[in-house]
Amino acid sequence: MNQVNESQLASTEPAALALNNLKEALDILNPTDLERDGTIQRFEYSYEIIWKLAQRILKDNEVTAETPKAVFRELGRLGWIDNVENWFEFQKSRNETSHEYGKALALKSYQLAKTFLPLANSLFTVLKTKANE
Repeated sequence: MNQVNESQLASTEPAALALNNLKEALDILNPTDLERDGTIQRFEYSYEIIWKLAQRILKDNEVTAETPKAVFRELGRLGWIDNVENWFEFQKSRNETSHEYGKALALKSYQLAKTFLPLANSLFTVLKTKANE
């Protein structure tokens, strides 16, 4: 295994911080509407950071994928994630919450963020390993 350089470690740090911030938000019992909305915002940026990190690490492994769907298809093909459809659902929710508003959508997105976090943490572990190879 190659030595890990500081730029590789730094490249995973934003994702680690984002996922930790999302966990912190999801740990709030009985969130207010404002806390729920903040959690959704943390889900949105965590999703963005994790797919872009995955894209960068795929590129480092000579795999080109330009869109989130293409990235997640490649991750599935490589066996780095188990269920590509979950990730498509996260993308759909992220897009909906960025462009539409309403309590029903917010509640759905909040619940999806709870599903997202453990899967994102698992993917993050894989990505860190691949970045260090």
